[in-house]
Amino acid sequence: MSTTRKVAAWKKEAIAELQVLLEKYPVIAAADLTKVRSSQIHELRKRLRDRVAMVVTKNNLLRKSVELSESGHGRVGEFVKDLQGSNILLFTDVNPYSLIILLEKSKVRVPAKAGDIATGEIMVPAGNTGLPPGPVISEFGEIKVQTRIEGGSIWVARDSVVARRGDLITPKMASVLSKLGLKPMEAGLTLSTAYDNGTILRSDDLVLDLSAYRNDVFQAVSNAFSLSIDAGYVTPENAPRILGKGMREALAIAVEAGFLESGTIEPVLRRAVMNANALNQKISSATPGNP
Repeated sequence: MSTTRKVAAWKKEAIAELQVLLEKYPVIAAADLTKVRSSQIHELRKRLRDRVAMVVTKNNLLRKSVELSESGHGRVGEFVKDLQGSNILLFTDVNPYSLIILLEKSKVRVPAKAGDIATGEIMVPAGNTGLPPGPVISEFGEIKVQTRIEGGSIWVARDSVVARRGDLITPKMASVLSKLGLKPMEAGLTLSTAYDNGTILRSDDLVLDLSAYRNDVFQAVSNAFSLSIDAGYVTPENAPRILGKGMREALAIAVEAGFLESGTIEPVLRRAVMNANALNQKISSATPGNP
């Protein structure tokens, strides 16, 4: 006697939701959830809700939703087949590179945890901490933050940098930063793979160094500007430079030829005097009896 395995209602709902998203959006991206906090995801969802649909689901449910889809969705099956581990899926109309920029601009501040790597300089500001005197004073001392007691509260004596970019967050440091209510860590999502209208992009394809690209563009513009000036190709942007270059070259030729006019009289006479002095020195040195 054969039995039919009953599918849980929540799984059916999840698959149905994924099928709707697959039909609606041309771009699907996946980001690794390792070390990503739920508070971080919650904040990103709020910030990007108008542009990105975020779903945390099991990889096999996504694969099943693709299998059950009537449209086939091109290479989506290949995309989902390669997903491994825990991921958050981002469904959007935004192309993957614009999505990377959007995620970069949407990074959130989160508390530091022991074992984290500082994403930037972490400073404990001077002033009243609002904390009552007690054992926590020794914790401040252990992370080299000078304090004093004033008005029944612990005060930080001066701005104190407790970590720099790349430093390991120690348990004591995390404890003090938490007690102070500081959120010194910058956190965001990093795309591991993406599907864009039939094109699958791997992690190497999704590296976007905006600073390097910006420098390359500036260098290209500078090179093109110099080339256009050398070639005499006039545009509104380079016309003043080309005219200036032409005037300097024309002046140099006129002076060399001894052509006199209002703009060349002074440099022509100056050059003539220099040549005369040089000739006089040669004659003097060639005359017998001269020292």
